[in-house]
Amino acid sequence: MIRIFTALLILASSVSPFSETKPKPGDANFPSPTPNARHNAKVLAVKNKHYDLVLIGDSITHTIGELGGKYKPFKSVWEKYYAPHNAINLGYNGYRTEQILWNLQNGELDFKASPKVAMILIGTNNSDDRNYKKTHTAKEIFLGTKAIVELIKTRHPATKILVLRLFPRGGDNQKGISAPDFNSSRKCIETCQKAGEMTKELADGKQVFWLDINEIFLLPDGKINTNLMWDLLHPSLAGAEAWAKAVSPTILKLLKNEKVNSIQTIKRIQDPKQGY
Repeated sequence: MIRIFTALLILASSVSPFSETKPKPGDANFPSPTPNARHNAKVLAVKNKHYDLVLIGDSITHTIGELGGKYKPFKSVWEKYYAPHNAINLGYNGYRTEQILWNLQNGELDFKASPKVAMILIGTNNSDDRNYKKTHTAKEIFLGTKAIVELIKTRHPATKILVLRLFPRGGDNQKGISAPDFNSSRKCIETCQKAGEMTKELADGKQVFWLDINEIFLLPDGKINTNLMWDLLHPSLAGAEAWAKAVSPTILKLLKNEKVNSIQTIKRIQDPKQGY
């Protein structure tokens, strides 16, 4: 009896925290369709044009030049940092890993020539318990991100993939400077932090790379710098530029097929003009 119990303990300890079961509807790694005109337009663009750089994500990515409204000025960031690299924006307001997975499975990866680089920032909405009825755990968000990465690797083996750690979110003890504020629950914030850290496991230093730029959005005390993340979730214009500056060196190296460390962290650099 003791031997059996010991064997079970050994077996349990050998199970990886990243082990997975077959996905089912509602899971972060089960494709969920959300048909819309933006997706249809992006599918046509992918089929008819050549792109070297692909940005994949939710509203945080969508805001860079394509969301409109108060984000209309962000077009300048797109034109300065991304357009010169022949880029396409596949960001979708409100989307989660499962919806992006469906988009990619249904036309948004139908490039005639593989892009050189794909930058991924997705998963924060999966943890948002104040705006979504169903949320996912950190492990589930990791699995959703992994499914996206694996799909790109399968469809485009030559494409380098840059996974960004999930950006930080502000809690109830802060106030933004651009309404509406997106104050997050403690559980949501902690899930994002953990999920973002877990996605580091996807980096292999060959095709997949991981980059953490979160510190640029934080004050020394760990709170959100609202000059750069004005509603506690989405970067402001200055924040979008700080983000672009932070990732540009890595993107340039990947575009040129130069050596890049598999795991990188960008530290905060004090800039009195921008407040970071």
